[in-house]
Parts: sequence; C-alpha cells; structure tokens
Amino acid sequence: MFCSVCGQRVKDGARFCEHCGAPLQEPGAITPYGSSKISFDQGGLRKQADPYKDQISQLKLQIRQLKLDLKQINTGMSKTRAQYNQTAAFVPRGLLRRGYKITEDIRLMGPQQQKQRLQQEIMSLEQQLLGLQQAQMQWKNGRD
Repeated sequence: MFCSVCGQRVKDGARFCEHCGAPLQEPGAITPYGSSKISFDQGGLRKQADPYKDQISQLKLQIRQLKLDLKQINTGMSKTRAQYNQTAAFVPRGLLRRGYKITEDIRLMGPQQQKQRLQQEIMSLEQQLLGLQQAQMQWKNGRD
C-alpha cells in the first residue's frame, strides 16, 4: 500500500505515514498503487510531491470558514446592540432601564461565548498552519 499524500510505501495497518505523517485511517488516505502525485523532473528523476500542500490548503479553508462564521456572529451582535441603542431612549431611566440593559447582556451572552470559542479555534488552526508552513519550508530547503 502507498500513502496518497506522498506516494511512499506504508506498512499494512499503519495509522500514520512514516514519511510525511499523514493520517492513514481516513477514506482515500491509502492507495494500492503508487501515488499519482509523484512526478518526474526534467532529467527523468523521480520527484516527490509536496507532502504538506494538501494539509495546508485544508487548514486555510477551515480558517476561512471559521472567520466567515465569526463575521456572522459579530453582525448579529451588532444588530442586537443597535436595536438596544435605538429603543433604550424610550425606556425610562432608573431600574427599568437597567433591567433592559441586563436583557440585552443576556441576549449577547451566547453569541459572545460562541465568538470566543471561534477565536480560540481560529488561533489554534493558525498555529497549526504556521507549523506546517515551517515544516514545508524545511522540506523544500532539504531537497535543494
């Protein structure tokens, strides 16, 4: 069997590729034939495909999706705040206005928690992306 990321032979039952570290338990992660991602340079020598390219692309897509989700949450929170600011002027001062503000805070609590969770997830994925990009640079420099 061969790793579908780097095209290297892998042991039967292996969970990760020994060469590029790709997980092998996912559908399509292994192939019975050498990978089509292996190509040849101008001299006819075998040239290994970048083992980090697909992982980096996938992380970039995940980060982009999470950032879009974050924008939606921010837009929803802005609408809630704008609604409060537009109607707060009509609520009498004192205890009633404080209750009104508490209601707004409660309505924003869930989205605020989602926002913080998404920000942490984006940061974690960006750290993973940076690590992969650094490994990719080392891999490319090691081939030269």
